[in-house]
Amino acid sequence: MYPERIVCLAAEIPAILYELGALDRVVGISAYTTRPPEALNIPKVSGFQNGSIKRILDTKPDVAILTSAVQNGLAAELGKAGVTVIHLYPQRLQDLFSTITLLGNIVGAPDKASALNERLETAIDAVRREANRLPRRPRVYFEEWMDPLITGIGWVSDVIELAGGEDVFRTKATGGLSASERIIQPEEVIAADPEIVFASWCGKPFRQEEFYARPGFSQISAVHKDRVYEWSGEILQCGPMLVDTLASLHQVIAKVARSEH
Repeated sequence: MYPERIVCLAAEIPAILYELGALDRVVGISAYTTRPPEALNIPKVSGFQNGSIKRILDTKPDVAILTSAVQNGLAAELGKAGVTVIHLYPQRLQDLFSTITLLGNIVGAPDKASALNERLETAIDAVRREANRLPRRPRVYFEEWMDPLITGIGWVSDVIELAGGEDVFRTKATGGLSASERIIQPEEVIAADPEIVFASWCGKPFRQEEFYARPGFSQISAVHKDRVYEWSGEILQCGPMLVDTLASLHQVIAKVARSEH
């Protein structure tokens, strides 16, 4: 009645299935999977954009779970091979709760899904209350890619705002359904004058020296005061790990908010 062999090609899904008591059904994961530790010995059958169709099919999956438009090609290939595909397109933090509810129904654990959502919402509310007590909201720029410059997706913006920051490109972050709609120009970053910069370059190491050397960037407050931080790639995964990310972001943002009030 429920799938017994699940391939998770989205890195955040094993963490959700672990919380739902269904990690033992996972037979293949993405190489970008970081949580939970119990999942890391499961065979890696894909990267992010690409995967070995043969390796995936060798796991004899009942279902494959993918995410984002970047995996459209992989999803199409699996569909042609006869694999049942669940393809998620999260954009905002709220989509995390929808994903958990959906997966809970798929694996026959709706009560565990509801309990997980409640725990996550409680943790988020605790940070939100702390953020609302800050004397001000520092300006934050999140950089997801460097050529061209791409600001963070909607859930990244949501987390920044919940943590007490003001996302300087929130309109683009929450309105752009594709990365191409979130492209920004260096002049826009300079004009926005962020006080804090967080960067996570989609699996590629962030090069702070390159960021600092961009023409005109020396006048940005975050650069001037050395508040440019490389962030874990987990912030680009719409999974339970976002709650830990939220708490960590809040610590950095709160320090800046209090230091100059």
